[in-house]
Amino acid sequence: MLSLPPVRKLTVVVLSTALLAGAPDAARALELRTVTVQGLADEEMRDNVDDALSLQRLNPNRRASLSETRLSYLLRQVPSEVRQALEPFGYYEPTVDAQVQRTGETVSVVVVVQAGTPVKVRGRSLAITGAGRDDSALVRRLQRFRPREGQPFHHGVYEDSKATMDRLLAERGYFDAVLQTHTVTVNRAEHAADIDLAWVSGDRHALGAASFQGHDFRPGLLENLIPWKPGDPYDQRQLLALQTSLAELDYFSAIDVTPQPDDATDLQVPVSVALAMAKQSIYSAGVRAGTDSGLGVTGGVERRWINDRGHKLKALASLAQRRNDVTVQYKIPAFAWLDGWYAVSASVREEPVDEIESQLVELVGSRSGKLGPWDLVAAMNVRRERYRDSPTGVDYLYSNLVFPSLWAQWSRTDDLLYPRRALGVTMEVRGGSSALGSDIDFLQFSAKGQWVHGFGRRDRLLLRAEAGTTLSDDFAEFPPSLRFYAGGDRSVRGYAYREIGEQFETLGGDRYVVGGKHLAVASVEYERMFTRQWGGAVFVDAGDAFDRRDDFKAELGVGVGVRWRSPVGPVRVDIARGLGDAAGSSLRLHFNIGPDL
Repeated sequence: MLSLPPVRKLTVVVLSTALLAGAPDAARALELRTVTVQGLADEEMRDNVDDALSLQRLNPNRRASLSETRLSYLLRQVPSEVRQALEPFGYYEPTVDAQVQRTGETVSVVVVVQAGTPVKVRGRSLAITGAGRDDSALVRRLQRFRPREGQPFHHGVYEDSKATMDRLLAERGYFDAVLQTHTVTVNRAEHAADIDLAWVSGDRHALGAASFQGHDFRPGLLENLIPWKPGDPYDQRQLLALQTSLAELDYFSAIDVTPQPDDATDLQVPVSVALAMAKQSIYSAGVRAGTDSGLGVTGGVERRWINDRGHKLKALASLAQRRNDVTVQYKIPAFAWLDGWYAVSASVREEPVDEIESQLVELVGSRSGKLGPWDLVAAMNVRRERYRDSPTGVDYLYSNLVFPSLWAQWSRTDDLLYPRRALGVTMEVRGGSSALGSDIDFLQFSAKGQWVHGFGRRDRLLLRAEAGTTLSDDFAEFPPSLRFYAGGDRSVRGYAYREIGEQFETLGGDRYVVGGKHLAVASVEYERMFTRQWGGAVFVDAGDAFDRRDDFKAELGVGVGVRWRSPVGPVRVDIARGLGDAAGSSLRLHFNIGPDL
């Protein structure tokens, strides 16, 4: 209930178009060129007033042929339209001055508005009774109710706060909740508003059993993904967690997780999960281009499931100018105690590093899963690598490594493709031992962090940092694929891929990058979008891969770029110049597709 006393005071100044013309002529046609609202600093208030004006809503034909009589009528509507547009923001007594500017048969209208003194919240009575009075989530939400005492009584903020409370009650299983009292009393003379709200929550329901329909898997497989036990307090987040887990399986084209409170027994709400199987086989082929890998082609096949146990098979081949690899992976569901997969993969890869050839064969057995907000992969790696220690080397060197590894990733973002608030961390640790069959003993750690922060509607600041270190007494025997390098599209722009690192010098004086024991890279980028799809960026990158602390020398790269928010994701095209000793003298083009995190 909203009690609004009659308007006490409204000052309006309207200049008659007839008087401005010097001689009234009701039949004369005028052209209304512009209607401008002035005096309101708040953009949302100004836009609301602009949208409310009948003068502004005239179609082009009416604007081109407007009579003096009609214009006078529309000007008389301006004060009431402005008042109604400002009331939702807590301003009930604006002063409005509608001025008409005439040039021959063309007129422009300027509406000057002084919002006046806002109505502010004087007192609040907020309460919740029933089982919900002891629910900490509801109590915290009630404490955060807006507007607070002393703040302008903004109708939109008030209604949003009410809706948020109603939604939270439903999300936490209070399906019988009722807003028993909802009164706002506005005293315009005192510019004050009093809020009185009281909810009766009723009993909180519990989650019941979940039933699955529309799938081809044996009973018991999908049931392992249910994150609750029948009888647990109802929480909408548990249903969303189940839906997310089912979507990540990539088995289904449609997933509908629906609570059924009308069918509750003893306050336990059964959950129905309706599924539609996706296409079983996926074939892919394409052309790839990247400044790091060069021009190439890719092809692959994936069987989303190969039996009623939900096993998966995937094969992918990629051939490019500077990198070739083939990978085959077999995955087995591991849902019993931690959502994830057992996987076995075999891969063959060939990749030159500054003209130093490297070919490797790798076999990996892993267990992936999600622990809280972290995505984890624990693996055992068996790797054999063949390489030359320099472009002029004749004989090949061989490296045999057996090592466990742990990979972890955490991220938080408001948008997966185009975040304005985002933070992400990726870490990996691996260690080899001769006791496991490795040629050398080593311990290696790497970490990467990214932060995105938006300013206004168009600007973003993107920060990136990467670090790594290797502990080994046998680093001279370390294979190229596990050494640290810097340079390239996602490292230090302005340099070629893996162009920065410790160098090997031949007898002829030629230098070649052989990587380093440690890595340190940082990047600062500022982006501005000029339209919804197109924008630009400026950036500074710096980093080095080195063996000793005394060898560290940050190679600097600066540049500008174009940003395109394409239908398939962000596209970045950068032109950068390396300012360090490792860079060439020319500008370098960098091309990148994919999300920021």
